[in-house]
Amino acid sequence: MSNTSAAPPAALDTATIVDHYDLRFDAGDKRNGSLYVCTPRGGPAPDEVLAALRAAGLWSDEAEKSVADEQRQAYRDGLQFVAATAYRDGAGHFLLARFDHPKFPSDGARWDAWLACLDADHERIG
Repeated sequence: MSNTSAAPPAALDTATIVDHYDLRFDAGDKRNGSLYVCTPRGGPAPDEVLAALRAAGLWSDEAEKSVADEQRQAYRDGLQFVAATAYRDGAGHFLLARFDHPKFPSDGARWDAWLACLDADHERIG
């Protein structure tokens, strides 16, 4: 996987991530609620990242879901930004993003496990 944008924006928040990234999530594992793997819009799917999370038991075997363009405003309005971590991916980058939502609160221990999993094979940016 290689994304065209070498670095993420300097400031990350809900609107920036929802507007400028494709957000993928795991609807098959409730512990992954409001956690997203994000790639710059229109870039390749994060297959290697999802495979690493699956291999570590941190992502279900169900196909990932994506936030559709017509859903973006609802996501901007409903998600509360908690954290994001950017990783280098060849000449590009991807993000892990953590939000909270009243119906789908994020799990801090699962977030930490995602970071540990990706830290093993990817370089953080910033």
